[in-house]
Amino acid sequence: MNILITGATGFIGSHLVERLIKKNKITVLVRKTSKPIKLRSLSKLKVNIIYGDLTNQESLTNATKNIDVIYHCAAMLGSPEITYKQIYEANVTGTKNLVKAAEQNKVKRFIHISTVAVFGTLKHKADESTICKPASDYDKTKYFSELAVKKSSLKYTIIRPTMVYGPGEMTNKAKMFRFIQKGLFRIIGDGKNLMALVYIGNLVDGILKAANTKKAISQTYIISDEHSYTMNKFIYTITKSLGVKTPSHLPKCLAYLGAFCFKILSFVGIQQLLSINRINSLTRSSSFSIAKAKKELNYNPEVSLEDGVRKTTEWYREIGFLK
Repeated sequence: MNILITGATGFIGSHLVERLIKKNKITVLVRKTSKPIKLRSLSKLKVNIIYGDLTNQESLTNATKNIDVIYHCAAMLGSPEITYKQIYEANVTGTKNLVKAAEQNKVKRFIHISTVAVFGTLKHKADESTICKPASDYDKTKYFSELAVKKSSLKYTIIRPTMVYGPGEMTNKAKMFRFIQKGLFRIIGDGKNLMALVYIGNLVDGILKAANTKKAISQTYIISDEHSYTMNKFIYTITKSLGVKTPSHLPKCLAYLGAFCFKILSFVGIQQLLSINRINSLTRSSSFSIAKAKKELNYNPEVSLEDGVRKTTEWYREIGFLK
């Protein structure tokens, strides 16, 4: 089968490439500005590399020729340095352009990787019928991207992962592992807030099941681990894997004071290690139902939290990120 993967140099996309390369012909759309080390890794896998951009319609038309299935993983994350216009152009306009190219070249299946962030802030267990109320710029663009896919004539499936972790993740969770090992991490609040996590291997299983299930056409699925975990449980599992002491708790009021101080210091060039958004993210409680994915996709997250954290720790140590 001829498969196109966007965002192949990213966390989720790279795992999809590794899983699909064994039995399929893989084409990846990458920007010329992608990190050389990422491109070298793709070259070793003998994939067909097409240089282009989601904002360049011609490159997308070329990339989608003779393609059977598209896994659209590429997206721009939000940050203080990036404007809403830039995120919208990459995530919404980019998706619309890819959809247009896929329609022109009669692509058979379109798997769109979204996020549960489209729901916004939740105080209850959500499922696919929960109304979306995206809050941040990134959340809004992911929601609008979903709408663009739904309006198309493609045989699509939308995947909404919860917080993804595992080997290859080098952003927030990686920093958390390192800070815990160095004794610099503190659990903000009582740590009883629920975290909806999904191990990367479980997520890829869910994505591939959706791509190969006819009933999944024109459907949306939340993909997560079997249960949500408290922050205390997640941190304890990491400390056990690392062989270090469990971090102490930091009252929220002191955390907010620290964030304010870091904000002031950032004006003189000191890195802002703690922010209000980060505090809210670490203390927010959320949980999601995967009943629909289990019933319609026969999805069964096989890797437990303990095994997932262990595999992640081993990978961080292999690459020298952790001691």
